Amino acid sequence: MKLLINSYIYKSARSTRGAIMCVSKATKKSQIREMQLPPRIITPHALPMFRQNQGGATMKKVKDKERADPIKSRKPETPLTGAGKGGRVASGISLSQFVSKNLAVKNLDDSNPRESILRHAKEAAENPFWVSPAYSKTQPRTILAEDDGEEEDDDDESKAKKPKLS
Repeated sequence: MKLLINSYIYKSARSTRGAIMCVSKATKKSQIREMQLPPRIITPHALPMFRQNQGGATMKKVKDKERADPIKSRKPETPLTGAGKGGRVASGISLSQFVSKNLAVKNLDDSNPRESILRHAKEAAENPFWVSPAYSKTQPRTILAEDDGEEEDDDDESKAKKPKLS
């Protein structure tokens, strides 16, 4: 069986793309250069009369020079202190800082939702904008639930949530 496979692969009459293709290729000729450059020897502490010119700035020096230039390195502008100039405001506060500061100041006590609604009822009656125009035909007079003075708390939930003191 093995002999049959080997004879098939290497038979030039029957094999079109087999192992014979790599054998039939001619080896590449190596290109001979006319002149070989001498190897460059870099000696950092050589005497001045034996020093060779480096041929320009090194990449490190070029990168350091570009980094020092604020336009090429795209350095962001530093925040202003004092008075603003050049169309920039020197307040030093961003939009997110402004919003978070104002939200922290607003401390609304919405423990009783009915009272918080009634607090704005006068303004809503004078200037209806959101809800009142939608109900003007079906419910012309606003009907709110009356306050019974009783709280609707389950005793089971309140006992479970309160810590036991003993």
